[in-house]
Amino acid sequence: MVRLKTLKAQISHDVFRLFGTYIFGVTSISMLLAVYGIFFYQQEEFKHYKALVSTRLDSEISASFRQANDLAHSPEVWTGLTDSSGRGSYLLPLLEKANQHKNYKFDLLDYLGRFFIQSDNTAGLLLDTPANIQKTIEDSQTHLELVTIDQSDYLTVSVPVTANFTDSTIGMVLLQLDLDRIMATLNFPDDLEVNYSLIPFVQDASALSKHSEAFKFKWTDAGHDYAIHIQLQQSYLSAFLFVMTGLAVSLAFGGLLFIRLRRWTRQFSERTTQRLDDLVQLASDTVQGRSNQSLMDNSGDEISKVSTALQSMLQKQRIATQKQAVFSRVFETAAEAILITNKQGLVMDVNAALTDMTGYTKEELVNQPAGRLYIKDEIGIDLPTIAESVRRHGAWRGETYFLSKQKTQLPVLLSVSTLLDADGMSQGHVSVFSDIRAIRDAEKRLKDLLNEDQLTGLPNYRGFLEYIQSKGAGANFAILFIDLDNFKNINDTFGHDQGDEVIRQIAQHLKTELPAGNFLCRRSGDEFIAVLDVHQPITDFQEKLKQVFKSAVFTVNHMGTVHITATFSAGAALFPDHSQSIHELLIYADTALLSAKESGRNQIKWLNAQMMTATSRKTKVDSKLAVAIREGRIHPHYQPEVDLLTGKIIGFEALARWHDEELGMVSPAEFIPLAEQSGAIDPLTQSLFGQVVKDSHTIRNYFPDAKIALNSSPQLLSGKRLLTILSHLAAEHENGLEGFVLEITETDFSISQGELASQLQAIMGLGVRIAIDDFGKSYSSLSRLASMPIQKLKIDMSFTAGMQREENIKIISGILALARSLQLETTAEGVENQFQQDTLISLGCQQAQGYFYSKPLKLQQLIALPTHLVPTKACEAAF
Repeated sequence: MVRLKTLKAQISHDVFRLFGTYIFGVTSISMLLAVYGIFFYQQEEFKHYKALVSTRLDSEISASFRQANDLAHSPEVWTGLTDSSGRGSYLLPLLEKANQHKNYKFDLLDYLGRFFIQSDNTAGLLLDTPANIQKTIEDSQTHLELVTIDQSDYLTVSVPVTANFTDSTIGMVLLQLDLDRIMATLNFPDDLEVNYSLIPFVQDASALSKHSEAFKFKWTDAGHDYAIHIQLQQSYLSAFLFVMTGLAVSLAFGGLLFIRLRRWTRQFSERTTQRLDDLVQLASDTVQGRSNQSLMDNSGDEISKVSTALQSMLQKQRIATQKQAVFSRVFETAAEAILITNKQGLVMDVNAALTDMTGYTKEELVNQPAGRLYIKDEIGIDLPTIAESVRRHGAWRGETYFLSKQKTQLPVLLSVSTLLDADGMSQGHVSVFSDIRAIRDAEKRLKDLLNEDQLTGLPNYRGFLEYIQSKGAGANFAILFIDLDNFKNINDTFGHDQGDEVIRQIAQHLKTELPAGNFLCRRSGDEFIAVLDVHQPITDFQEKLKQVFKSAVFTVNHMGTVHITATFSAGAALFPDHSQSIHELLIYADTALLSAKESGRNQIKWLNAQMMTATSRKTKVDSKLAVAIREGRIHPHYQPEVDLLTGKIIGFEALARWHDEELGMVSPAEFIPLAEQSGAIDPLTQSLFGQVVKDSHTIRNYFPDAKIALNSSPQLLSGKRLLTILSHLAAEHENGLEGFVLEITETDFSISQGELASQLQAIMGLGVRIAIDDFGKSYSSLSRLASMPIQKLKIDMSFTAGMQREENIKIISGILALARSLQLETTAEGVENQFQQDTLISLGCQQAQGYFYSKPLKLQQLIALPTHLVPTKACEAAF
């Protein structure tokens, strides 16, 4: 207890001494700062007051002196002062007008200083005539006087009145400025006194309790200088009371703080000595190996850190013992094989899993080189390689092979780590092995599954790629694309289950019929790829394959056994004759297959120069298309549409044209399908439509009434992409898309009737007319046609070209009759000679377009055309 009191006394003494010093210093500094602040504040305030007083007086005195001078020089005042009768009738209104200002007033005096006109302003001054009036009488000059009336300070100014007809003073204008009223407008503090004098102020002893400042206010009027002395005074008492109040509050809070500090020092000293006693107890428990969780100190200060360190030492000792027991148990029961070696590479210990895996006993391995477990050939990674990696990096992990006692190969996942002592020096290595034989078997099975077609048991396309990569560079083989003709009919007739059965039978048939040593895989659906080694002249080989691709009979179960006769189409390309690139060979074989189908199916086609040329060109067109669209190399050409009876140009059809430096002219039939396949049709359409709309301004300068037709891909109706493109174009132009015609083909009707009608109505809302292009070329439903919002039909050029046949004339006549019944315009396409024109006129067709009138023209050529086309002259101009 003596120690506790001593510690408390030390803490209290040090804290109170520090606190007393702090209170004295803070109080002294606060007083000094407060006194200085009061003085400095009043100094600044008085500067402000003086500026306000000077500004206000300058304004009032200037205005009042100017008005006094105006009265002193007024002819009316001269006349009134010299006239004995009737002067009140005009002088009183003059004074009333002058005395409207509340801060100063005017009176008129005669030359002896008597009030010449009695007014409300003279009452206070009659008691004691200011001295300045007598001075003005004596010297005829303006004089000032300060007077006090009813405790209000006035500045009186006597201004002599002189006239042109005499040198003597004929009267005076008496100006009275109410200085207190003027100062009241400045809203000064109540304790601020303002005194006025015509002579300088003298400080006396009574002014020491006040802050006092005097200054001289000067002004000039009519060439004369005037001045009054002004004194500002304010008591220090209010500021002193404020400071003393603040000091008293501060001392009160200091007292409360002292009481709280005294209580805190007592509690702190008791709490600290108790914690030191607990620390001693904890140290004793640590030495004796006991654990006492109740003595844990979590306050975070120095004593807490010492307590935590002692507790941590005890915990680490306990954990180390527990870990040693756990590690021993884990080592023996681990499923992975564990091998511990010393610095010399000798086995120090192994666990049961390793002896079970290798067939060795623990005694057979301990003190033996660990290298006896490793395979030293190309199958596994040898021991020196692993040792070098561990030496450099401290660890190694990877797959290798072990040898069991029976000399069998064991695939393992090996992890080797260096054992380090407390100084970081190597003491040996620990190796952990995982038997991955099951994983290897699963990977092999998975690989087989990945490369195998589940329906036919043949390799799939992935398996084909692996097989083809294994072929040597000097190999000579053919790649065949094989496709079952009209397989869709089998699925539609017998169902997909029986279709799958046919696929399985086809796979077995092809595998049997193809030459020995073939590789056959299923690509997808009813498509197969065969790789056949060529060991004989190519002509003999081709002839041999013709026998393979003959009709075959397959059976399906559909209400009994049904026999199906099937045929094959195939396309073939040779390695390395046609190409050494597998990717190109696949394209070539696919091209040859397409040629076989287009040639009537049930045959094999071998790649030839014409196919290679077509494929090469298609590839180049595809590769250049995106750049051509982006750089605007695809331009619109315009083909006129004429009135058959007059030859007048009534419209133009915009047609896409692309000229490439390498490819030459690229037909729309080449690049439009590629654009649709690659997704480039949207930017292509947007680019062409934008160019056409821009050209339309020039075209209509020469052909004001001409309609301009735009062609659209059927794909753009999906997702309303066409409507979006046209809406953006319409928004960018003042007149929208008035005067434009959108041409769609009958194939566009493959979307639902309601969706098509809705989109066409929306497009018509932009000012665009709708026309059906190539009418009659494809199947169309007349009921749907009648319900569609269209205004025009364009007869397909195939009917115009075949007008020598009577049936084509009948078809054209029927189309014209249908158009008349639906009140639709009709234009015949592809008119190329006089016979076709005359026949169309005789059938009642009114509009046509074709090379007989003009080929598609560039914009510069188009504007050179006449408004009416005579076919022979039009052809000469166009060609």
